[in-house]
Amino acid sequence: LTAAAVPLLPRQSPASSAWPVRVLEAPVCVSSSSSGFAAGATARRFCGLHQEVRLTQERLDQLLEAEITSMARKEARPFKLQNILEMTSNSNSGELAALLHEELPVRYAQRIAMLESLPGWHNVEGIVSVRRMYIKSFKELRMADIVQPGNPDAWLRCLQHINKRHSRTNLLVGGFKQFAQREVLSEMEINRWLDRFFALRISTNLLIGQYLEMMSPRERKDEPFNPYHRSISSECCAYKIATHAAAVIQKLCVNWYGCSPEIHVVDAGSVPFTFVPRYLFYILSELLKNSVRATVEQLGRSPAGAEGVEMVPIKVIVCTGEGVTSIRISDEGGGIPLDGLSRVWSYMYTTAQPADFPISRESVDAPTDLKRLEMSMISSANSLHDGDEATSEHR
Repeated sequence: LTAAAVPLLPRQSPASSAWPVRVLEAPVCVSSSSSGFAAGATARRFCGLHQEVRLTQERLDQLLEAEITSMARKEARPFKLQNILEMTSNSNSGELAALLHEELPVRYAQRIAMLESLPGWHNVEGIVSVRRMYIKSFKELRMADIVQPGNPDAWLRCLQHINKRHSRTNLLVGGFKQFAQREVLSEMEINRWLDRFFALRISTNLLIGQYLEMMSPRERKDEPFNPYHRSISSECCAYKIATHAAAVIQKLCVNWYGCSPEIHVVDAGSVPFTFVPRYLFYILSELLKNSVRATVEQLGRSPAGAEGVEMVPIKVIVCTGEGVTSIRISDEGGGIPLDGLSRVWSYMYTTAQPADFPISRESVDAPTDLKRLEMSMISSANSLHDGDEATSEHR
């Protein structure tokens, strides 16, 4: 917590008409307990007289929330994948930890400000819940130290806790559907807002994921192939990830419809490139889900009576040429209706029927087998009422 957020107000002189503000550029340390922030926490300002300022829990919360306003005005530092990869390659965990400590609060503050800029946000339960979650994470980041004497893993556990909190899905887009129904925001305004919000979210998840992967046990880093690798890899193999995604989606399709078209993945000269394997797996799995659903429904398949009927296979071709890797997915599911082409990239548009169980991001990230995915679906549905740690964020 910087001194700029807690300005010292000297005693008002009789000739003064207002309180002058004197900001001391010195750090303020606030003590906290392992179970949370203790009421009456002490903030020490290390100035010339080593002045000690005592804060109540309520006042500390006010100061931290005031920091959200100031930090939201800052510009987040732009990063390239190569810059982050170099930090990891050099095993410079201290440099990356310092970067996270500085940049994550700025990015969280910007998203909180975006949520608060929405008209009537306080009347939309989903938006209120997501905002509350981001404020909680922001406060934890600002109260955490990169290095704590006697507790070297505190910063790592803080990031793991925050990463898990924001892994749930659902509420944000649902809240925007309420905005659309009330005609508070146009569909174009909603799409533009969500594009910006999710872009910030991806950058944050990438930074956290890179650090967590860097600090993970060595044996996990040395795995020859991991489609759920959450950090940047210079050997991201699109063909292997597409093959794995095809197997997962075929299982999911059989579970949902009772049948599935075959998915043929062809390597037409692909070359590994620098990317995040988990992101590529997620993109391919979403596209393949669309293809298998369209293929099954186009032929009028249903869970009963579909057995024994052949369907045209879905084809996936992966190739690399002139420094560009291309992945083409083709099916005979009927294509996109002409009247839906203009809305195909809208967050508000879908032709799918609503699922009985909201699927969590955890099940999408690592469905190693069908049973785990099913259990995650049930767990996610039951956890919506479990309190803060199960709060849903995005769908």
